[in-house]
Amino acid sequence: MSSATLASIAFIIISFSWIVYIVQEMFITGSSALNMVVSENEAERKQIQVISGIHFDGIEVWLLVSIVLTLGVFPMVFAETFTYLYVIFFLLLYAIIARGVSIEVIYKMDSKKWIKAMVLTWTVSSALLIFILGVYISNIFYGFPLDSSGEMTSSYFSLINITGIFGGIFFLSSALVAGAGWIKINTTGNVGDKAVKAVKKYGVIYIMFFSLMITVMGFNNTDASIYIGELFSKSFIFFSLPAMTFVFALITLYSGFKEKGKRLFIFGLLTMAFFLITGFVGIYPYMVPSNILLSNGITIYDAVVSNKAVNVVLIVVLVFYPIIFLYQGWKYKNFTKKVNLNDE
Repeated sequence: MSSATLASIAFIIISFSWIVYIVQEMFITGSSALNMVVSENEAERKQIQVISGIHFDGIEVWLLVSIVLTLGVFPMVFAETFTYLYVIFFLLLYAIIARGVSIEVIYKMDSKKWIKAMVLTWTVSSALLIFILGVYISNIFYGFPLDSSGEMTSSYFSLINITGIFGGIFFLSSALVAGAGWIKINTTGNVGDKAVKAVKKYGVIYIMFFSLMITVMGFNNTDASIYIGELFSKSFIFFSLPAMTFVFALITLYSGFKEKGKRLFIFGLLTMAFFLITGFVGIYPYMVPSNILLSNGITIYDAVVSNKAVNVVLIVVLVFYPIIFLYQGWKYKNFTKKVNLNDE
């Protein structure tokens, strides 16, 4: 295969890995972030702890895969983004570590102060994790301040823009919505009903739709819009992707208004999935788009390594991706069951 074809295949695999990771992360972080709002006692909190903690380790594999594949196939992209965003990625790393540790050790000490501190850490780190991901991914779709010489013209504080902030809010609100549905599906008692009512009562379902609208409109703030990428400029059929995103968002909003937990979960995840698909289709063939001028961005053709190296990476993907899918499928099948109050 040609270098361009291999680069495109690698781009699709990396995009797919990000989508699988983020869609799964939504309901885990969302249910975790809701625990202080909907849990009235330790028994209810333990229900949420079980349905959140049982799966997050397998989910993080997809994040590692996304990063490692970028390093292996597009090292220029890895160097550019990770140098520019090292503070952001360290914050993300700290949030992942804090979430993983706190959820595991909440009840390792018989101390009310310890439990309270770990519950707070669990909640805040979960919310921060998904918010940071939202800011990062939205800015990837919107573009970085990359000039014609390939240098970033401002610091990582440039991520604090309308698109980035509302992207973070969209990710956080979507996670809370999906998390509420996840709690409803996987627990008995009242905690699931309280979670679904909470996202309606506090307007999270409306914030999700509003922030999605602002984020997608933000893509069109400059001449380096996501919609003037190679694929969107070639065929109007691709505009069905953002249209479907808004359709699913409206169904999610309606499901939340009607307090339908299962539909809230399913259509919340579909909204996020199609948002991500829209973004990755929109930036193709750019791995690092520029919001100064589109041609300043780094394309997959600029950044790809040799054909031999890409072939090695693709062989590794063919071997290990089925193993990851089988493991996660087995885990969801065997450990996704309704958790009762006071279950051991």
